[in-house]
Amino acid sequence: MMLLFCVSLIVNAGYVVLADPEFLIDNPKCRLPNFPAFTEDTNATHIPLPYPSIPDSNILTYTTVHENKGYLHLNTSAIDEIFNKNWMRDNLNCYYSYVRRNGSADEPDVGVSFSRWFPFSSTVELSEDTVLTQCSLYGHYPIYMNLHSPITVSDHLQKRLEKTATKGSKPLSVLFIVIDSVSRLNVERTMPRTRHFLLENGFWEYMGYNKMDDNTFPNFNALLTGMDLTMSYSVCQPDKIGMLDKCPMIWYHYRDNGYVTAYAEDWADLSTYNYQKKGFLQPPTDYYFKPYFDACRGVLYNTIIDTMPFYCGPETQGERVLNLAKDFAKTFKNKPKFGIFWMNTFSHENVSSPSRMDGVFEKFFSDFKSEGLLEDNMVVLLADHGMRFGPIRSTLQGWYEERLPVNFISVPSWFQQAFPEKYENLKKNSRKLTSTYDFYMTLQDVLAMSTDYQVKNSRACPSCTSFFNEIPEVRSCQEAGLPDVWCACLGKFKRTEDHEISPQFLQDAAKRALQHAQGKETVEPNSVDWWLEQTYRIITSAVQKGVNGQSYLLLVFEVVPHMAYQTLFVINTEPLEIVRLAQNYQIRI
Repeated sequence: MMLLFCVSLIVNAGYVVLADPEFLIDNPKCRLPNFPAFTEDTNATHIPLPYPSIPDSNILTYTTVHENKGYLHLNTSAIDEIFNKNWMRDNLNCYYSYVRRNGSADEPDVGVSFSRWFPFSSTVELSEDTVLTQCSLYGHYPIYMNLHSPITVSDHLQKRLEKTATKGSKPLSVLFIVIDSVSRLNVERTMPRTRHFLLENGFWEYMGYNKMDDNTFPNFNALLTGMDLTMSYSVCQPDKIGMLDKCPMIWYHYRDNGYVTAYAEDWADLSTYNYQKKGFLQPPTDYYFKPYFDACRGVLYNTIIDTMPFYCGPETQGERVLNLAKDFAKTFKNKPKFGIFWMNTFSHENVSSPSRMDGVFEKFFSDFKSEGLLEDNMVVLLADHGMRFGPIRSTLQGWYEERLPVNFISVPSWFQQAFPEKYENLKKNSRKLTSTYDFYMTLQDVLAMSTDYQVKNSRACPSCTSFFNEIPEVRSCQEAGLPDVWCACLGKFKRTEDHEISPQFLQDAAKRALQHAQGKETVEPNSVDWWLEQTYRIITSAVQKGVNGQSYLLLVFEVVPHMAYQTLFVINTEPLEIVRLAQNYQIRI
């Protein structure tokens, strides 16, 4: 006998209120549990944190743009305040140097070069976009360093914009604001002011948005190419110099159809296309801020907070990214543009750390609204996945949240009026199972609306479709391109004590997983592997019967302090036995 549950919804602005408290999605192909943001699991790991101030946060230099020329200025009022107009002020000397990408190097994405130092004492016109500044006393004692990157428009770009041809409809610009490793529910916990602003101002919260693979690279590349990890390595070959330049990323299609493109990502050490990869030979976008953040990480002093390089010089890296996003949006207001602005430095390592930036993000989006930028762009607040580290990863809720990143989407009112059916689908799809491949199709759809671009199926998910098309109400993870091991809607896990599963069965399962990880069925007595087998501790164990008819055992067990394995078994419940090991990987808790 199959029971079908009807879920009633009340929709108002970006809010969706579900009458069924147990499941967000409940149909024969997908049962996505409706966890509250605050539970026993999350209360143990959530600690609201304040915005961190540092002593040396005075901004002594800044840039402006006037008539498409960049200017560097001394902040004389701040300098006078610091030195109180005493004799030391007369012995302050300031200089600037241009930061350049190593275009002639074998790997141009690694490191930067610098021009000679130029002295300045008031305002100077800049001839290049990225500039390093330094002020010192008596020319020998540095007291200040900073980086700036004013956005100016080259003649080449200006001509491209003038030649942009459309099919008559206004081009829809796309801006991504990305926070690494943040689930939808963690935004609700750590950034309530930001979330409230988004929901009150026309953003739609995609509650069934499911990641397609483990970490950043496969999820980001799927967004840009529609390919899975195997395809990405086969076609794009990111571990070989020069091959990423040939990768069919959507931003190239936007550029070829007259859009201005930009890509910024802080924490240069972890940059998606450079961490254990070879990066690009040529800048992949018109505005490519990798050299800026390379210099930020390599030259300026980095203040480490929550084990992350939170501050770069006198400014947080996250705010540097947001300022670049705002400058890009303002510079090309009413012009077609595509930008991705990615932040890692306040979210990647600590599940509570985004709370430090809640006020910053609320103000950023508020400024976007007041300056008319929400009316000029499709704006997306997105993550690649949820938290993959720390204590929350050993909890049941953490297993789900890792698979369900935040995804808020807003489109301008003119778009809503011009394409009412598409906008209605965008709203409806916010409460369905969706994937990164659907987002890739959406980005193609946006481009096809105003240009001659022809939409192509996602290679990894031919059945996936744009958020602007109606996505089926009843949809499986397989139909969304999602492997079972990353699927969050298999059902709801119940703790093993509710299923009368013996501790010995769990111990045997953990031993089997550990042997699989070690690549051996037996180990030598008193060896390191043997001792691991003797000392593991089961942290979490739960069972669910999935909508696909299979039953699963989720097991988290610790082998050494703070290092654990998260394992998913396919099991039979009558009689109780392990069928196969579906997933087994090491996590840091």
